Amino acid sequence: MNIRLNKYLPALNSFSGILYNLLPIAYLVYAIILVCIATFMTPPFQNPDEPNHFARAEQVSRFEWIPTFVHENNKAGLTEAERLFGPDKGGFKTDGGIYHVDSLVQTPPKTLNKTTLANADNVKWGESAIYYNFGNTAIYPPVVYFMPALGIAIGKLFNMSVITTLYISRLLNATLSVAITFIALLLARRSRILLFVVLLFPMTAAMFASVSQDAILISCSFLIVAIVDHIEFDTTNGYQKWQLYTLITLLAVVAVGKPPYLLFAAIVLFTKFSRKQKIAGICIPFAVLISWLVINHANFGVRFASPELRVNAHLQFLGIIHRPLNFISMFFKYDKMALINFAHMFVGVLGPLTLVFSDIYYRNAYIVLCVGMLAATGFKKNDKYVLRFVLISIVILTTIAILTAQYITWTALNSETLSGMQGRYLLPVYPFLALALSGFNANNKLNWLKTPLLIAVIIFPVYTAITMVQGLTSKYYQDTTITRAHHPITTSQKNQHLCIL
Repeated sequence: MNIRLNKYLPALNSFSGILYNLLPIAYLVYAIILVCIATFMTPPFQNPDEPNHFARAEQVSRFEWIPTFVHENNKAGLTEAERLFGPDKGGFKTDGGIYHVDSLVQTPPKTLNKTTLANADNVKWGESAIYYNFGNTAIYPPVVYFMPALGIAIGKLFNMSVITTLYISRLLNATLSVAITFIALLLARRSRILLFVVLLFPMTAAMFASVSQDAILISCSFLIVAIVDHIEFDTTNGYQKWQLYTLITLLAVVAVGKPPYLLFAAIVLFTKFSRKQKIAGICIPFAVLISWLVINHANFGVRFASPELRVNAHLQFLGIIHRPLNFISMFFKYDKMALINFAHMFVGVLGPLTLVFSDIYYRNAYIVLCVGMLAATGFKKNDKYVLRFVLISIVILTTIAILTAQYITWTALNSETLSGMQGRYLLPVYPFLALALSGFNANNKLNWLKTPLLIAVIIFPVYTAITMVQGLTSKYYQDTTITRAHHPITTSQKNQHLCIL
């Protein structure tokens, strides 16, 4: 058996290397298919908080980069609960067509049939200017909405409907995100296999094919890791100037997009950067984030959650200060069902967290992820173990920071559990873990096993595409009618519909 295996080992090694080198091209083909499915099969405003993201992008398209909240002074008749937990009265200026369409397609238990879609598609830009409280997206910087804003500018220029503009904006956001991650896969050395697997999960494809800022944050995070992977695991090359500038810019974008991701910048302290470059790699993202927090500070204080959710960030923060040990203890409380739901969301629970795939698909997705880990093994002596430890530390600390931010900003006051966590929040964190666990070695003696593992990894997105089409069709297009799910939604699930990190 060993003699026979040794005979074919060179050919298997060669084929394994070919498959590995083809991963970026395979990704590009699959990504185009998956984002087109997500872009055009997902009905208008069926992504998480899509109307509010679209409204923020509409502001950016008008060069309103710093939103202004117009308060209503009339507070008469408010209950105590509304004073403590109610949303601020007033809103941000935006085009009324966005929320006109939203009222047509999202009001439960409305059935979204062809007539309703036709009525919604008749809504044009410029009907009226309204003031609406979308405080959960007004806090985001304009840079993460550049592509959707470009789509809106095109839609307005050619007098397109709001819905047609939405699809164009989704497609533009997806185009940039796929281009960035394609470059990331070309650069990645050790982590390419594990990056490939998760980039083609339904959740990633859905976020790319949306107008959410998550598309840019996810793709930028993958490119950050790919650049580090490309340089740090090569014993000869150092960072070129363009790689240095690109890395620092990407770190600044993800940090200003969501403050907990500022911890990503710690990676530069353990790279081949010079001392001055390391200082710049830490200070510039930090300075950009602080500048945005100062410039846009008023909007971070805008309350928008409904009173029944009992959200009050100021009082929640004071509670942590007064009872720090009680808060720390929450990180050691485990809810099995919550962990399973989170694992499903990381792979893909689409729409407004209502399109759940079969348990078989989720199980197979994690099996393929484990297969990818096996295919990516092959550590060598002195194989950057300090850097790997730092990467894992960044993953752990960022996860803690996200959970803390969610608890403060989007969890009921004095809650005894951490809630509001969604799988998509960890998609930008995942590449750091992927690099820490990766060690693909083209000359490894186990490459005869890597070949079938890589084949399984490359084939799985076909299954994903079929699953997405079936899921979207069964949820939205049964009997030529698009219907909203009538699953009961609990308060804790409503918590997950908005993100104000």
